[in-house]
Amino acid sequence: MADTLFQKEVKIRRVTTLGYSEAQALNDPVRIRILEILNHQQMSADEIAKALGSSGYKKATTTIRHHLDTLKGAGLIEATRMVEVRGAVMKYYAPTIRAFSYDAPDLEKHTRLIDDAGKKLLKVMKSIIEDKKFAAAFTGKKVCGQCESDHYEQYVALVILNSALAKAMERIEHGEMAAVKERPRKQLILR
Repeated sequence: MADTLFQKEVKIRRVTTLGYSEAQALNDPVRIRILEILNHQQMSADEIAKALGSSGYKKATTTIRHHLDTLKGAGLIEATRMVEVRGAVMKYYAPTIRAFSYDAPDLEKHTRLIDDAGKKLLKVMKSIIEDKKFAAAFTGKKVCGQCESDHYEQYVALVILNSALAKAMERIEHGEMAAVKERPRKQLILR
């Protein structure tokens, strides 16, 4: 009989809400870099090719268009405007997902903050799942093949929370965080 040399319990530290097509679209470092570039400004395929070239990814514009089609098909970018240039139409793109290119910090020293935020988010998630319209739309759909449980409503609730976080980020980027930082701390507590 073999002796156990190592054993530990692993806890989930992050949740990412990506569907299959989104995950497939992100399965290429060039597409991830395109999302990072587009986080800063809207660009055309030609401008993206130049920006990629300056960061070490030399790709033809036709290859960039293929990557843009893949990202657009997965819903990760959208065309934001079209401009007529010498009889041709030039499309500009912006991301619908925020891609950060940072290494994750060590969050061990923030366990209390994470626990507090987790309790508040649990209440929000429960209210989403218990919403009558939500429950009617998703109950009984997509049963897990591994455990025969219904994780689909949890997934959709997480997608809703993720979308809400994106809305909050958008509001922060439009200057609403400055007003939040100036308020007394007690007013920031979610109930």
